[in-house]
Order: sequence, then C-alpha cells, then structure tokens
Amino acid sequence: MAPGLTRTTANYMFIIESTLLDGAVAATDGVWLSVNGFHPLSFHISGITSATLQIRGSNAPTRPADSEHGFQLGSDIGSDSLTALDAPVKWIKARISSYVSGTIYCYMIGSTNAG
Repeated sequence: MAPGLTRTTANYMFIIESTLLDGAVAATDGVWLSVNGFHPLSFHISGITSATLQIRGSNAPTRPADSEHGFQLGSDIGSDSLTALDAPVKWIKARISSYVSGTIYCYMIGSTNAG
C-alpha cells in the first residue's frame, strides 16, 4: 500500500507529511511516494536496533516499480536519526536494505514558503 501524503498550510508555509515506514520488522523495498520536487524534506527515523535504512529518490516520469531503487540520497542509516534532503526529486521512498532487529519508523515532513 502506498503511503499517504498530507498537505496543509500554516504560517504562510505549505507543508507535506507522510509515514514512509510504519513499524517495519523486516527488510523492505519501500513504496514510492510522489513529492513532485517539493523540498526541503526531513526524515525522522526511529526504532533501528540492527538494520540499514536508505532514503531513495527518482526523477522518473512515471511511478517506478517498488522493486526498483532509483538512487540513494545520502549515506546508509544504521541508527535512529533525523536527516534532511534539500534537492528536488519527483519520487521518494525509505528502503530497509538489511534487517536483523528493530521496529522501524520513518516519518517525512517538508515545508516551503507559500509566498
């Protein structure tokens, strides 16, 4: 199931939010989410005990298959963290490339001036 995208406005800002991983307990390819170039984005990753998470991006004209991994944005993530992306991409996903233990969550939020 594709993650949902919530769009709101507050304090003259456009805001988007999504849960990319919701309690994952195994390796997963992740699910592509269209963000249509919206940036900056931040990712709150929690619940990693022993696993590797990757933030992946693609600018393909149509939604890639979830089994396709596009390009890795940043480094492998092996512990709970907050990471940012300040480059426009059309598609984004969180992928667990290796898993031993943990219940993993990845929350995404982005905002831009409503100008």
